[in-house]
Amino acid sequence: MNEDDIVRRLRGIFSDRIGDDAAVIGNLVATTDMLVEGVDFTPETPPQFIARKSLAVNLSDLAAMGAEPAWALASFAMPPWFMPHLDAFLEALAGAAREHRIEIVGGDLSRSTSLVISIVACGAIGPRALLRTGARPGDRIYLSRPIGGAASGLALLRDGWTATGPPPRPVGYSVIEFARSAMRRQLDPEPELALGSALARVPEVTACIDVSDGLSTDLNRLCAASQCGAEIDRDRIPVFPDLITAAPALGISTRDAVLHGGEEFALLFTSSLREAELSSRVGRPVYMIGRMTAGTGVLLREDGVSKVLDPGGWDHFGF
Repeated sequence: MNEDDIVRRLRGIFSDRIGDDAAVIGNLVATTDMLVEGVDFTPETPPQFIARKSLAVNLSDLAAMGAEPAWALASFAMPPWFMPHLDAFLEALAGAAREHRIEIVGGDLSRSTSLVISIVACGAIGPRALLRTGARPGDRIYLSRPIGGAASGLALLRDGWTATGPPPRPVGYSVIEFARSAMRRQLDPEPELALGSALARVPEVTACIDVSDGLSTDLNRLCAASQCGAEIDRDRIPVFPDLITAAPALGISTRDAVLHGGEEFALLFTSSLREAELSSRVGRPVYMIGRMTAGTGVLLREDGVSKVLDPGGWDHFGF
């Protein structure tokens, strides 16, 4: 089974509330996420990045629901190698919590052979909760910001680059600058909390999800939840700055990074409003990439031809 199969199984056994980015409980939403050593990071990852990212991935879920952060529980299963880094980790986590105005009020501690960070975050619903289920045929599909940077950063880290050290091989200055910004996007993602809150105040915004597992995967999930199809235009998808020019020198596939790269934590949402009007309503640019349709699945228009875009992003259980 893949991740979506398991979620459907959990939904059938436990609750039909399961399936959005967070659970709606009265006027609150709650979410939880884990970062696991060997899956989400390595012992070489600086502890401040592990800390900040562990909170950011949860806050991105709150953003996708249009919620304001309130409090969090933080649990740590810690191996011996991590103990000398604990203070730096906790200081970075506290700093991220202050930055995003969320209070860490408790959690749990355990010993482990691998480091596991598990956070439960809760947020307050403003005018309404944004769900994945409200998109309608004809709605425009939007991305909150350019994508492809996080996947590029991950590819670089796997290729021997580090966040602060010199490049593993000679490349030009502009490529180095791109590599550093891409690794930062991967290691220290920024949740779209202000935008999520703004979208919840726009009645014409009909559905929302965060891009955590890749555009192809998360758009297919939004379509399934809303019982619609989608058609997007490759040329309209905003691309992370300088990715197109730097990718050849770094051996990165721009297409794969943009369409299937995970951990972007951009918002993917739908609305009946035109791009200029919606951008004006939320007070910042957003990017229309296509429309919802009456069919099923996702079509990608590329080089004048529309083809099925199957989920090709991250799957925890895609062994």
